[in-house]
Amino acid sequence: MKKRRLKAVILGLTSAAVLGVSLAGCGGSGSSDGNQSETTTGSSDSTTSDSGSSQKSDKTLTVAITEDVGTLNPHSYGSPMCVQALIYEGMTRYVNDEVVGGIAESWDISDDGKEYTFHLDKKNVFSDGTPVNADIVKKNFDAVLKYKDEHNWMEMFNVLEKVEVVDDYTVKFYLAEPYDGLLQELSLSRPERIGAEAMFPADGDTKEKIAEPIGSGPWKLSDRVEGQYAVFERNENYHGTVPDFKYLKLIVIPDMNTAANSLKAGEVDMIYDLAGHGTEMTGDTFNELKGSGFVAELSDPVSTNTIALNSADGPTKELEVRQAIAYAIDKESIAQNIYSGMVGTADYLMSKDTTYCNFDDLTVYTHDEEKAKSILDQAGWTMDGDYRKKNGEELKVSFLYEGNNDAIKNLGQALQANLKKVGVNLELVPEDSTVFYESQEKGLFNMIQSETWGMPFDPYSYFSSFRHPSHADYAAQSGISEKAQVDQSVTDMLHATDPKVAEEKSHYILKTLSDESVYVPLVYTQVPYVYNGDVVSNVTFNTTVDVQFEEFKAK
Repeated sequence: MKKRRLKAVILGLTSAAVLGVSLAGCGGSGSSDGNQSETTTGSSDSTTSDSGSSQKSDKTLTVAITEDVGTLNPHSYGSPMCVQALIYEGMTRYVNDEVVGGIAESWDISDDGKEYTFHLDKKNVFSDGTPVNADIVKKNFDAVLKYKDEHNWMEMFNVLEKVEVVDDYTVKFYLAEPYDGLLQELSLSRPERIGAEAMFPADGDTKEKIAEPIGSGPWKLSDRVEGQYAVFERNENYHGTVPDFKYLKLIVIPDMNTAANSLKAGEVDMIYDLAGHGTEMTGDTFNELKGSGFVAELSDPVSTNTIALNSADGPTKELEVRQAIAYAIDKESIAQNIYSGMVGTADYLMSKDTTYCNFDDLTVYTHDEEKAKSILDQAGWTMDGDYRKKNGEELKVSFLYEGNNDAIKNLGQALQANLKKVGVNLELVPEDSTVFYESQEKGLFNMIQSETWGMPFDPYSYFSSFRHPSHADYAAQSGISEKAQVDQSVTDMLHATDPKVAEEKSHYILKTLSDESVYVPLVYTQVPYVYNGDVVSNVTFNTTVDVQFEEFKAK
């Protein structure tokens, strides 16, 4: 029996620690489950205690976010991930590059890797005072497992057969196959976080709605006006670091320029750009705020910002076209001109710091216009005016992006200029968020901005998603002849009990995708967070899934 005992939480973080992506950052939002009401906040004239003191501030931290907080249902995808993590805890938590305890303070793993026994923190209670015990953990997982097919992009829900109560504070998970990524996936903010009995509707089915958002996390919902703001009050029952701020007010400001003006006017204290893993805020805005006296910081690289090329549709079906596009893109110019030098260029889809991803023999496409032209010439695409043609058809490809994202629009324009130099006509196709995500799932694109998912998704959850048509990755890979082998290698890697086998399978996956030029890695994404240093200190970055507002200190 393998044993693992860890602290339930890590206390007193003092520095930003970020890991190496890309789901849609903080996630999507949906409609409210709660009522609308007026804002209630605490007094702002209390003083902040030292971290070792039990006295806490009565102050409010006001943060601009780009989307509504949504349904606040931990079993669905209707809220930004970082917002769900304010209220609800998972069995584990991912902090400072490691899995630590959450609701579970320790766990045992059977020798065959198919049984995980979790020991819960007996002192832990929900914000309404009810116990976080084995029965409520089982009830939450039973509710999610009822619809497990909807979550099959996560390997956990492909292998998790059942959850059983051992005693009041011990639960056992039974897996059909060993899965080394289980502990990481249990730290995700949805759909496997744990809500109180009062969260469940009368029929016990949380698929469509919950009764009220009650969890055991560091915050509890205090007030909300849908589409405008949500106020969270610190959970005095929290078994980790109880927040220093009494209230956390999230104001919905979709436009980043408006958010910047609100920060300057003192209407918000912080902009935490997580909706697109840092791609909402432009370098110009970041540098302007920094020059205005605000504290403007960047996380370490969290993901790889890439262009995914659809190998199953349009001109990008041709390997030579994909290769030429990869060579035509000037990453260094994009890093400097689009992101104002805030990020570094990327050669690989996955950071070498990621588990099972440290390989030196992957194909790297560096900027080389002449090589791009030569490849297209040899493939029969000849110049005819400004653009190339073959068999009477122009070499025209589409770039799909979210129309309200200025940073990605600017990226598209830079790509358009790069590709024109080698005779490729790039059409920019803006779509609203809903249509955009539907289009990427259906593969209705030739080129699309994409990202790896970062920690704690990488490499397990991200690779797992390759096999399911729920993200752009599946569509982008679907036309390569090795797609079946890639999918099988993903399955083999996820279930491997020997690290050498897992590494071998991961190598095959990444080598194949680079050889086939399915992705063009551009830059490493870094999340900007800008704040008023006269209001808040000890601001750190953890992951895009889990922002540790409870560690921030009031001034």
